[in-house]
Amino acid sequence: MDQDNTGSIDIEFLHRLVRELDIGRFFHIAAEGLATYLGADGAALIVREEPDRLRYRFFHGLPSTDKSLAAYSFRDCTGVAGAALHARKPILVTDYATSPYAIPEYVRSGLKASLCSPVMADGRVLAILAISWFHDPRRLPSPTDYRMIAIVSDFVGAALHRFHTEQRLLDLAMHDPLTGAANRNLFFDRLNHAMIMAVRRERLMAVITFDIDNFKMINDKLGHTMGDALLVDVKLRIQDLIRRGDTLARLGGDEFALILEDVNRYEEIETTIERIRQALRIRWGADVIQIAVSISLGYTVYPVDEAGDQALLHNADIAMYQAKRAGGNRGLLFTHSMAVASAHKGDLILEFGKALEQGEMLLHYQPIVAIATGEIVSAEALIRWRHPIHGLLSPPQFMGAIEHAYNSLKLDAWVIGEALAALARWQAKGVFRKVHINLSASSVENHRFSETLRRALAASPATIDPRYLGIELVEWSTIQDIDSARALIMDCRALGVSVALDDFGTGYASLQHLRSLPIDSIKIDRSFIAGLTEEPADRILVQSMVSAARAFGIEAVAEGIETEEQNALLIAMGCVYGQGYLFAPPLTEEMLWADGPSSPRPGDPST
Repeated sequence: MDQDNTGSIDIEFLHRLVRELDIGRFFHIAAEGLATYLGADGAALIVREEPDRLRYRFFHGLPSTDKSLAAYSFRDCTGVAGAALHARKPILVTDYATSPYAIPEYVRSGLKASLCSPVMADGRVLAILAISWFHDPRRLPSPTDYRMIAIVSDFVGAALHRFHTEQRLLDLAMHDPLTGAANRNLFFDRLNHAMIMAVRRERLMAVITFDIDNFKMINDKLGHTMGDALLVDVKLRIQDLIRRGDTLARLGGDEFALILEDVNRYEEIETTIERIRQALRIRWGADVIQIAVSISLGYTVYPVDEAGDQALLHNADIAMYQAKRAGGNRGLLFTHSMAVASAHKGDLILEFGKALEQGEMLLHYQPIVAIATGEIVSAEALIRWRHPIHGLLSPPQFMGAIEHAYNSLKLDAWVIGEALAALARWQAKGVFRKVHINLSASSVENHRFSETLRRALAASPATIDPRYLGIELVEWSTIQDIDSARALIMDCRALGVSVALDDFGTGYASLQHLRSLPIDSIKIDRSFIAGLTEEPADRILVQSMVSAARAFGIEAVAEGIETEEQNALLIAMGCVYGQGYLFAPPLTEEMLWADGPSSPRPGDPST
């Protein structure tokens, strides 16, 4: 091989590199220009693959018969490229076939000589620039050639570093940094593409949203680190269940969204939703504290739902919140009636702030009676909204509109004040009966509620005995935060206020609560009473609840009694108290005591 050191650095070629902004074209110009400058047949960019491999990113000038080698992968300790990588300097091989670096596949391709130069940035080898001769080189690279190779390698290193930085920034812009799931930006980009493909392929596409039921409690009880770990676990569990072409995104907080593309039948969507729901029915936490996890899901199907991208997500959200209001741990399909109800709810949210100030809220009272005699022993206060347009609204018609914790606490405080004022009026008439009020889940979680109750009692007339006030906690919300519930119950009892567990039997391990919570009474959920005469299992369950309550020395109240047959069975079971339309519907205060109390019991506030 002749040695010719007359080469000079090609300034115009370097100017072309500097001016080229497209990263793909930049690499090809660098490879082609360097091969031409050195009189070589080709050039390639070899990139590092974790953990210990190298791969040809592209190969300019590879013989057409060996195109398959353009993406060849090999161990980073082999080949001329591996030698240059570990030596961190250029390596020249002039007789490739007999060199210790020869790779058989490239020997067969006719490779005669190879020069590999490490491409570096920030002190790291990012890639290898390989120059290839498929004929015997006419001259050895001169010192000037090596300077040229070093300059081009530096340019390539800077371009690769820029490319990696741009990719990282793009990744941050399109992915959630905590879970690695797509973020809102990427979600809508994928959603628009999925909508186009659904129409083109004449297939269905589903948008699903879901969040974790009572995620705030998980953060409060276990800490935000454990809450974040749960979000990562949710992402991993769901990613294992969906197909490669589907998109999982975290939209913020504990809310996730999922795009299911290329769907043929609704059953496929429902099956996926059920698999997701089951995969996330777990217990989360440390050994000492374990919290049950469940999710609520909502979904809509395009193009059956012909809404735009933003509206599709909104509609899935509407269905998800409907699932949450229905008790959570379920998935619901969006319907037009949900949209109407959501719009109505939005109006009520705006109006609720003025409702209390304008005196539109009032209490009705449903008697709780001794079921053997019909004697009224107490009454449950039930909120009503005397709406100026929609008329008298019961809780199912508006409670969803005030589910925000601030509104719930505000309403609870108002109910306490009204109930205490009613007790004062009753006792002034010689009526000594107890009044029960229902508390929201927000009050269970609110550590300041006891102080609110204490101030309300202190501000009430001195003649009111706190024993005539009872608090009802919904069992489902209570078991979600058992420690807060226990603390609240203890505070209420310290003030002389009794506590009942409402909707008893609908929560997990209900009988266990009779032992772990210091309650005064249980209210057996109406769903069990409804099936009392026809379902043997319901009779067994109700009997066990009544017997267990008696064994623990607390009272049992049967809710939703509507027939004489139900009442007779309850009496036979030993149940003493109940309420329902068999005795009276919710009544105004005037109607409740229209005939006067049947027999006052001063100093003996039952139930």
